[in-house]
Amino acid sequence: MKLSKLASATAGIGIALSATVVGIATPAAAATTCTTSISSNQAIGYAKCTGGDTRFAVHRAKVTCVGPRGTTSLVYGKWVSTRSGETSRGVCTTNPVVSGVGVLKVQVETEEPVS
Repeated sequence: MKLSKLASATAGIGIALSATVVGIATPAAAATTCTTSISSNQAIGYAKCTGGDTRFAVHRAKVTCVGPRGTTSLVYGKWVSTRSGETSRGVCTTNPVVSGVGVLKVQVETEEPVS
């Protein structure tokens, strides 16, 4: 009887500690703010993030390109520093008028190393 009460109390403490760690980690993740945009000629997708908890926090643009026949492809920008507020860009085409290729959507991929 006493042993099962001790095990229950220990498990309860473990859950409480886990909740505390999650509570601390959540505001750190919210510190990063990202925006996306598309060039006026619809050829390039941009992703910019600011914030990040460490100097190793990086992000990149994930651009979905669409061709004249409706086929899609993914283009990724370079990994850039989130903490420095750098902009990553993914280029679908250098001449959208001739190729008929353009940006369909822009997303952001981020990496924040676990400390």
